[in-house]
Amino acid sequence: VVGGGIHGAAVAWDAAQRGLKVALVEARDFASGVSWNSLKTIHGGLRYLQTLDLRRMRSSIRERSALLRIAPELVRPLPFLVPTYGHGAKGREALGMAMLVGDLLSADRNRDLPPERRLPPGRLLSPAEALELAPELPREGLSGAALYHDAQVQSSERLLIALLRAADESGALLANQAEVTGLLVERGRVRGARVRDHVAGADLDLRATLTVNAAGPACDRLLALAGLKRPPLPLLRAWNLVLSRAVTGPQALGMRSGGRYLFAVPWARRSMLGTAYEMPDTGPGWRAFVAEAAAAFPWAGLREEDVAVVHCGLVPGSGDATGLATRTLLVDHESEDGLPGLLSVVGVKYTTARGVAERVVDLACARLARRAAPCRTAATLLAHARPLEGTLEQRARVAARDEMALRLDDDELAAVAAALGAELGWDPARQAAEIERLRGLYPAPSPGLLR
Repeated sequence: VVGGGIHGAAVAWDAAQRGLKVALVEARDFASGVSWNSLKTIHGGLRYLQTLDLRRMRSSIRERSALLRIAPELVRPLPFLVPTYGHGAKGREALGMAMLVGDLLSADRNRDLPPERRLPPGRLLSPAEALELAPELPREGLSGAALYHDAQVQSSERLLIALLRAADESGALLANQAEVTGLLVERGRVRGARVRDHVAGADLDLRATLTVNAAGPACDRLLALAGLKRPPLPLLRAWNLVLSRAVTGPQALGMRSGGRYLFAVPWARRSMLGTAYEMPDTGPGWRAFVAEAAAAFPWAGLREEDVAVVHCGLVPGSGDATGLATRTLLVDHESEDGLPGLLSVVGVKYTTARGVAERVVDLACARLARRAAPCRTAATLLAHARPLEGTLEQRARVAARDEMALRLDDDELAAVAAALGAELGWDPARQAAEIERLRGLYPAPSPGLLR
């Protein structure tokens, strides 16, 4: 498996759990790419009703329930409040109908879940009820609100690490800072990859009967290494902002901005804002997103100075300026390109990665002519899916000892440099260099959490 994001991690766990021999390599650190740029919501796809994409909605509902089941310490119910202004196609009645249909389509959403993880049905609120929950809402034209429940992952990175640790315990071999520099093509078949170990500075050939390309935005680059020329994957830049303060109560709050919703999500006694999309290298950037959010949440008085961290990542697009891809891309290169031994997967949603991995491993087993055990990941408790406890220093030491943290950006804050350095043998000069390297990874200048 090439790629240590959420889809690669889920594939590695599923395949290893079914009894396949698995290795996973990641060029940088696990969860350092698109999977790091997360609004931390696990949603059932209510918005897909706008396009009547019921199949995608059902998939999201199923996977939301699976994550609530297998990672109960990290994934928890989260109420969402969406105020309505006026009536008609975008008003109170339309949203009420959408929630009714959503509840019907998700009638099995609480199956095998303990009471504290079950999601109640959505309901319409009167203007007075809406203001009781969110007194800051603009009152002019307020006709009520919709209240429904999705879920939130406290740390998308901890969940991904839990998948990798489960894969490790099932026999998978894992390596970060290990970049694929070539694919081994012999007699018209991919038989593994050449890997550069950035820690040891050495190259090695990693042989495999089947290679899964789960490299995300780097998918095209990996295909080029095999000599495949396919249309380039359209990409969009996605922005999510971590604020230094809270701008909403205990529920997520959705406000319309143009023809779409922006959400303020409570997280770690702060708020996160998401999500904005633009074409790479041509869009106005995160500062324009702050201005848009300030208009959508006028009571918050948002300024650029309120942004603590800017999350930015490339996500699959549909080819235009704001259109997201709506379907996971799963390519069997034997049937598509006449090159056996290679599969590619480009996922479009963190929530559904486990289900996508199940499809990938089903296809892999078919191509390997291997009768493997059935998939059990939807019901297997992730033993390591829990927050790290202790001080930053203690958590940094755990990350270095048990979770393959090798650089400062593998952990949370610059304040852990000394602890990580003590575990990895960094001298003061190396610690200073890692702190500067970390600052360079964030688009925001001198973000507050890194001061």
